Amino acid sequence: MPEGTRERLILTAEQLFASKGIESVSLREIARTAGQKNVAALQYHFGDREGLFSAILEYRMSGIEQVREGMLREADNSGAGDNMRELVRCLVVPMMEHIRSAGPDSHYIEFLARLQVSFPAFLENENRNKPWQQRVLEISNRLEPFVPASDPLLRQQRQLMMGACMIHSVAAFERGLREGRYQIAGLDSFAGNLVDALCGILSAAHVS
Repeated sequence: MPEGTRERLILTAEQLFASKGIESVSLREIARTAGQKNVAALQYHFGDREGLFSAILEYRMSGIEQVREGMLREADNSGAGDNMRELVRCLVVPMMEHIRSAGPDSHYIEFLARLQVSFPAFLENENRNKPWQQRVLEISNRLEPFVPASDPLLRQQRQLMMGACMIHSVAAFERGLREGRYQIAGLDSFAGNLVDALCGILSAAHVS
């Protein structure tokens, strides 16, 4: 296969999945849009649809995780490694920085949000087993004491709520940037507001 075909297929799939919805996009459409005559190139590089999902996640998350690891290291070195707001920033800011870097062409976070809704079991398995998710799991463990609930199930639910709110909120900014409703100049303010909101979700008192 010509060099660059794999990356072109990943970027094309990411854009189509984000803009049209995962269920609405066939492998044939991805191949055709990427300039391939048939789905053979997709099958060669990824095997199947889930293999393509994994490739998109790895392509993007390795860089996002590198930023997150650096932020977490800085937080630890400054003594803020157990501060709730700083830990939540370590979750939010790397994704926002991805959007800053990609600009209006960014589609990854919306793809991730759609994947979370349409293939939650697949994404949960990916998050549990992939090296690029290790810092997220570490941060999740550090955040657990900030949830004011003794029931482990309630603590888990609260973190799931926070994660869903984070991904879909960042995806909304990404989509708004493409549509002209948001500007890169407002990225830092949006990120700070989102961090405050997520801290509220985590730390809100549980009323039985």
